[in-house]
Amino acid sequence: MPNNLYSEKEPLLGFAGLYEFWPDPELPEDHPDKWLLTCTVLTTTTQDALGHIHERSPIVIPKYRFGEWLDPDLTDKADVQHLLNSLPEPTLTPRIVSHGSTVSATTAPS
Repeated sequence: MPNNLYSEKEPLLGFAGLYEFWPDPELPEDHPDKWLLTCTVLTTTTQDALGHIHERSPIVIPKYRFGEWLDPDLTDKADVQHLLNSLPEPTLTPRIVSHGSTVSATTAPS
C-alpha cells in the first residue's frame, strides 16, 4: 500500500544526499557530455513506528541543521558520521495514497 509521509510541523523536508561529477574518459575535455552528474539519497534503518511501512527511511536533515550538512568543509568521514548520528529521529505521519498516485504519468490529484 503506497503511503505519503509528511511532517505536521515542517512543510518542507530536507533529505541527506550526495552528488558526484564523473568524467567519461572516452570523451574529449571540451565535449558537452564529458561529465555525468550522479546523486543519491542517504537512507537508514527505520527506527520509529513507521517501520511497518518500509525497513529503510531517508535521513531527514532538520531545517536548523541544513548549514551543517551543506558545509563544504565537512569532508572527514568520522565528522559526517558524527553529524548523521546526532540527528533527531524525524516525526513523520503516514497517509495512504492510491496506487495511481505513484505512477509518474498520473496528473490527477489522488
